[in-house]
Amino acid sequence: MKNILVGNGINIQYDNISYSAKNIVLRMLTDLDSEDYPCDYIVDDPMLIKSYMGKLFLAARDALDGEFDKCTTCSAENAGLADFKERYEKKRKSLRIADIGFEDYYLIHDLLCHKARTHNPEQYVIRECIKMAYFHSIYNHGNLNQLYQKYDNGLGGFLTSFDNIFTTNYDSNLESITGKNVYHVHGQFDKLSEVYNPHSFRNHLSDNALAGIKNEPPYHYLHSTALSTYCGDYKKYQIEQHTIANEAMEKMVNGYQTMDSVRNDVDSWGNEDNKLVANLGEAIRLKVANPDLAFQEDYSIKEFQEMKDELTIFGLSPYNDYHLFEMIDSANLTICTFYFYDETECERIKLLLPQLCTAGKLVFKSVRDFWEAL
Repeated sequence: MKNILVGNGINIQYDNISYSAKNIVLRMLTDLDSEDYPCDYIVDDPMLIKSYMGKLFLAARDALDGEFDKCTTCSAENAGLADFKERYEKKRKSLRIADIGFEDYYLIHDLLCHKARTHNPEQYVIRECIKMAYFHSIYNHGNLNQLYQKYDNGLGGFLTSFDNIFTTNYDSNLESITGKNVYHVHGQFDKLSEVYNPHSFRNHLSDNALAGIKNEPPYHYLHSTALSTYCGDYKKYQIEQHTIANEAMEKMVNGYQTMDSVRNDVDSWGNEDNKLVANLGEAIRLKVANPDLAFQEDYSIKEFQEMKDELTIFGLSPYNDYHLFEMIDSANLTICTFYFYDETECERIKLLLPQLCTAGKLVFKSVRDFWEAL
């Protein structure tokens, strides 16, 4: 089987002004001044986000000076901070607000909250606001999904030669240019998340979590399955959580149907003051009555882990998404071809894919040569 994993490099190739990491951040900031900004979805006063982004930028510079070294609360934050310092240390003197990757700002947000003793739900709500502001910028008023109109026919032919197409992108350009099913390992803008999907298992519960929340089709991308966080372990957790939840729910349903003690306990949860416990009891009973109900498994990670034979990595940065490289290194591959933009990326890929490298299964090709020959 021939597989390809596609990153944002293709979109940048065809529009390096609108979809580079730097310009996505800049557009996010300038969009905050727009009269048609979706305040009902993101934040009542967009200037709050602009002010907070400035605060995060100053904190990012402090992070490089070690000011947040004692503010981490887990190994993921320790690793994230060390990685942040490694990537931005040489740029310290010339660093500007748009030079910092947006997902890195999530890390700085969490560290700043720890230092200021800001906890959930405030920490979560603020992070969700800046994440949706980021999605609004990427989506670019729908222009993102029109990029395929600029793609060369040769690129379409190259992509359709693969049996399976995986992507970390949220857009639908690969579907449009190939006419094939595309596996989105980090979600997609055209699919509502479990929380906001009115037909989801979660929203079959009686508490109506969507009450009072605007959810109009033109802004579904803000409530989509698109996944964005600074840590590969966090992405992996979010990717796998509904699969784990479905497995647990099946066990609870089986216990409810076969054990009187479990049934009595679950039935009693409806009287609990704790809303989470009460909802769990209702969900189990709902699942018993409707066996086909299940939490959405929105990320094509199972298909990605089960790929075999050949993999081509195209337009993907070796400085992000380390959890995907871990899966690639343990996959049943005979050859893995990485298209590099700069030769220095090759040494990093060898470190990220040690098993494939040791087995002599790594091949490197220049993406610049690819574009020139197209």
